[in-house]
Amino acid sequence: MGRGCNFSRRTLLHAWLASVGRLWAGASRSSTGLDPVSFTLQGFTPAVTFQRRYRMDATILLLGAPLFTRTAAGGGYASVEESREVARNQGPTQGPTAVALQFAAGSSPARAHGLNRFGILREAVVTRGAQRETEGSDTTELSFAGLMTRSREESFEQGRKALATPPGGSECVIARGRTSGSRIETWIDTADVTPDCNWTNLNETLGAALRHEPRTQPRETAAGSTTTFLHAMRGAALSKDAVVRQQFMHAGKLYWLETRRRPQRSSELSEELDGTIHNLSGARTAEFRTAYSAGDESGIPIRIEYRPRSFLRLTFQAEPEATQPIVPSVFPEESA
Repeated sequence: MGRGCNFSRRTLLHAWLASVGRLWAGASRSSTGLDPVSFTLQGFTPAVTFQRRYRMDATILLLGAPLFTRTAAGGGYASVEESREVARNQGPTQGPTAVALQFAAGSSPARAHGLNRFGILREAVVTRGAQRETEGSDTTELSFAGLMTRSREESFEQGRKALATPPGGSECVIARGRTSGSRIETWIDTADVTPDCNWTNLNETLGAALRHEPRTQPRETAAGSTTTFLHAMRGAALSKDAVVRQQFMHAGKLYWLETRRRPQRSSELSEELDGTIHNLSGARTAEFRTAYSAGDESGIPIRIEYRPRSFLRLTFQAEPEATQPIVPSVFPEESA
């Protein structure tokens, strides 16, 4: 008998384990790196869904005073989906729970002098209870994915010039991330999209973008008590506290959300929040006002006033019968 390779059983076992480890790491990297939200929601099925559609009005401000308003300059939608894990052949369990949130909006070029600005953000929050008393408290997994057109206008004059620019493709920023142990990993990339991309087809645009591997190395940030933006906003809406302050992560950076609840004049009237967003140095980066239907458990506003720039105010007004695109589910297709 000829002599073959002289490998011991221990060597073969180590080689096999290493091979499996590389395959598992590659699959995990591919799943979480491409679409971390879908990966986080695998194994869950949506049970309760809230959604709302909006008409977006745009008001141009000059020294803080309204100069003119364009009604129906765009639109948007928001949704919250709550779910429980489904065990095989056992039906819903009392174990982990998942919440999926999304917000998408943008301008309609035909109503905004050809300006095509849009953005979408999706988040998943999964809470897993401790399996044993020795494991301590519940653990929370966070993930997010979003796409937004890059807007470089910082002044009224720059905004005016943007309106005069011939329409064309848009440069977008793609952000995606997930918690990894005690840290949050975030990938930030840029991509050019074709002129036919707009807020009404953001579901397909984001899906196509997430099918590509990130080109950048992940940024790592200590998770601590940090959450995601939409989750922080919903928590503030559902809280009965007069003041809520929560740190959140957005596009790889940490911010503080602070909301103040306005006194409710009647139990039948909407509840309102005044909010500001600050960076970690304390500088105010945005301000907004939201209104909610009294007794609404969704945490989705019926009205949003947001000032992304000093010269621009966007107002999102809920329109149940709005002729807008169908609100897509955040859950993977096999779970939805």
